[in-house]
Amino acid sequence: MLVASIAYYLSFIPVFFGLVALMIAGNYLGGRWLKSMTEKGNGKMALTALVVLNLLVLAFFKYFRFLFPGLEIDLWFVDWFYRVDPITRMILPLGLSYLVFTVISYLIEIKRKTIDPEMHPGYFSLYLLFFPRIAQGPIDRPKVLLPQLREIHAFDNNLVTSGLKLMLWGYFKKLVVADRLAIYVNAVYGNSEHHNGTTLMVATVFFAFQIYADFSGYTDIALGSAQIFGIRLTGNFRQPYLATSVKDFWNRWHITFSTWLRDYLFLPLAFFFSKRMKKDRYLFLKTENWIYFFAIMITFAICGIWHGEGWHFLAWGVLFGLLLTLSNWLHPFGRHFRKILKVKKNSTLAQTFSIAITFLIICFTFIFFRADSLSTAGKIIKTICSSSGIPFYGSPAHVVYMLVGILLLVIADLGTEFFRTRTKLMFHPYPAVRLGSVVFLAMIILLVGVFDGGQFIYFQF
Repeated sequence: MLVASIAYYLSFIPVFFGLVALMIAGNYLGGRWLKSMTEKGNGKMALTALVVLNLLVLAFFKYFRFLFPGLEIDLWFVDWFYRVDPITRMILPLGLSYLVFTVISYLIEIKRKTIDPEMHPGYFSLYLLFFPRIAQGPIDRPKVLLPQLREIHAFDNNLVTSGLKLMLWGYFKKLVVADRLAIYVNAVYGNSEHHNGTTLMVATVFFAFQIYADFSGYTDIALGSAQIFGIRLTGNFRQPYLATSVKDFWNRWHITFSTWLRDYLFLPLAFFFSKRMKKDRYLFLKTENWIYFFAIMITFAICGIWHGEGWHFLAWGVLFGLLLTLSNWLHPFGRHFRKILKVKKNSTLAQTFSIAITFLIICFTFIFFRADSLSTAGKIIKTICSSSGIPFYGSPAHVVYMLVGILLLVIADLGTEFFRTRTKLMFHPYPAVRLGSVVFLAMIILLVGVFDGGQFIYFQF
């Protein structure tokens, strides 16, 4: 598996594998050093040094063009597996962000004494390089993945078939839904000044489904390919567009990253502020509200910066921080308001309304995520609010394909959320239904899929 993972990485941009190998070796030794320093009472200093070193490597590649605009560096290339063009600009090495997050999690857990450092360099290397997850996660904790790598995994026909079916569903999301929607979204957002508000609004909704299908499609492929080998990775998505609040959305979207932010950033920040804010209230608000505000704003500002170097990514993160703060502060009022209206929180009406409002809010935030600058995002919002008209649609057949893909995705999510045992056709107890659904999905991919749509969106992060 380690050889396969190395070959997989080399098939992208081989020159960066040297950097990854150095980081793996450094953190393997660093983990062992951290344990010895922790036992001597100097673990905090050692952990800080190791985390800073890893973050500096990530920051150099991730923000190089932002920090040094106009500066070009010619990178040589290694022609081992196939010929690649020389790289004439600094780019982010594949999976570097996820490797750094995984390493930081590993180091923190050693400092907290919840795990011992991995002593076998081969298993440690595989933990960081495991090919299904190196590019986009999931960011599995060391206690989840490392023990599985040491287990003996016998061939299991059920795991292989279920893994292949999950991969097939992931390819459907990517090739049929995400890449087809990308054609429309790129055409509109690439010329946003020439489109009316209705078109921009439709493109924003389409982008919400595009990024979900793209990222969750990759996750399904990663989980399915790992499952074939008997390895169970953590799921990253749980029907996020059926969330009933912004907080619920982040409990369903990019789950391993959300929990990483919670455990290693938000909670330590909340603890830091709670130790320093001694009064019961500040400016007529409870101290716990201010603690939540400061911790969540810093957490999501960093989350936004991680996604990209533009100010629009920072605005996207800050916006989510504000929305989560409002949700936290106004939660008692919402409960009181429902009591006045005599509406139960779990009623169909209340849930439908909450899902619809939450989805619209998420779509609004995605304007900042998809736009190429903060000023462009502002112009798009202004256009949506001030103009309307017939939306741009291009080819009618293309529109039909997009809508059918979205419809199938929504039906699958609704079935999983509300009818868990009724709509898993590929796992149906009747063989004819299983075979028919697999053939149907494969035919849709072959007939409607876009096979030149480009890489996954989150490869750039």
